[in-house]
Amino acid sequence: MMARLNDLVCTLPLPAPKLHSDPTQTVDLQDADAVLMAIDAIMRDRFGDGYGLPLLQQGIADLALAFRGDYPGLLRCDTHYHDLRHAFDSGLAMARLIRGQALATPREAAEHIDGEHALLGVLLALFHDIGLLRRAGEAHLQGAQLTPTHEARGVEFMRDYLSRTSLAHLAGEAELIMVTCLAWHMPPDAPLLDRAIASLLGTADIMSQLADRAYLEKCRDFLFIEFRAFGLAGASGLPYPNPKILLEKTPGFYTGLLRHRMQVEYDGAERFFRIHFGGECPYGASIKRNLDYLNAALAVNDLSVLRRVPKTIIDTKQ
Repeated sequence: MMARLNDLVCTLPLPAPKLHSDPTQTVDLQDADAVLMAIDAIMRDRFGDGYGLPLLQQGIADLALAFRGDYPGLLRCDTHYHDLRHAFDSGLAMARLIRGQALATPREAAEHIDGEHALLGVLLALFHDIGLLRRAGEAHLQGAQLTPTHEARGVEFMRDYLSRTSLAHLAGEAELIMVTCLAWHMPPDAPLLDRAIASLLGTADIMSQLADRAYLEKCRDFLFIEFRAFGLAGASGLPYPNPKILLEKTPGFYTGLLRHRMQVEYDGAERFFRIHFGGECPYGASIKRNLDYLNAALAVNDLSVLRRVPKTIIDTKQ
């Protein structure tokens, strides 16, 4: 097993040359303009020039303002794991999944996503964690303390936000953000189009996180701190008394709850990544590398090999 771990270390050079890029190593997730260009190219390819670029531009600009504390009514982001990079990562993943779904689904099908709903889906993915940002008057809180209610807060924010845009008639669809709450289930009578968008949104959220090149270190250094803030970690008797236990439980959490949710609740929507990319899925490959590396490290009880240094991205101008 030590030889296996050494092999994995060799295949994962440290420090990574593009630690803050997406799994394809083509988009810098620290750069709002790069994210905008990448999403725009995907949307134009499938939905043409009229899908709504001005609103996408405004949405990404407003998202960046919000995370750095310059959006009216919101305070600067203080969650290190759920940062601006994760928001951009989710939005880009959502655009790719939407294109794959649109390519695979007949236009006459009820679940076919058109350009208008594609833009809606991308915006919901970009803003899905906006509820973790503290509001004016909540400076005494840590953003992570809002974790249990942040999806509902995000729905409230996006209903208002969308109501002042060209997608005002779809503002009620902000409810789909709730799919990113692992305890929430899509109503069985939900329209097929809603189910399709929600499935892609949930898949984008999960897979973009686990495919992050610094995912393991972010769990240890950032996610543990967020869990501690709302009483899930940091003391004996809690699910994650220390970062090591969090990492030890990560593989089982993925192969159990998360895989089941993606396959059953989200109807195997990750397959649309493969359609978008025309073959193998870079997200799935990156997740496998991360978990193989972690399992090898756990097998020899040596987590010191997790040597990447993750960086929180709050302000794209920093």
